[in-house]
Amino acid sequence: MSRGFLGSMMAAALVVSCGEDVTGPLAELCATRHGAEVCVARAEYQRTQPVTFTTRNVSSRPIFKDACSTKLVGVTSLSREFEEEYNPRLRCGSGATAADVRANMARLESGESFEESLTLPTFAFQGYYRANVWILDEQGERVAETPAHSGIFRVFPATGG
Repeated sequence: MSRGFLGSMMAAALVVSCGEDVTGPLAELCATRHGAEVCVARAEYQRTQPVTFTTRNVSSRPIFKDACSTKLVGVTSLSREFEEEYNPRLRCGSGATAADVRANMARLESGESFEESLTLPTFAFQGYYRANVWILDEQGERVAETPAHSGIFRVFPATGG
């Protein structure tokens, strides 16, 4: 009788340990902010994989996507805040100027989208990530102090092969 009880408890522990995480995405893969909807292609990635995401203009006016500061940001726990620091030197070099930002921004008309990929580094930690995309005005100035961003996706270590 105790053997049956122990087996039942072990099975229950396995079910509880799996939880809801096994059945699909943690949250929406898209988020909308500052006239842009940013959607990540998948709910889960492994280190060194390219993360594909699409920025779509959902406003009625043109928007400008800053290619210099687009970044994948992560946290180890959803109780922590995602980084929202603007850094155009990230992709356009340490000497990036306002002219460099304007030269590299992408104009998106209403309803138009732009797909891109960023590769997760080998040292990416296991956790929750999103893509931060800064939206600019026609002069290359930020329209807000916070970026548009994708929905949340998870990163797991690569499995051995």
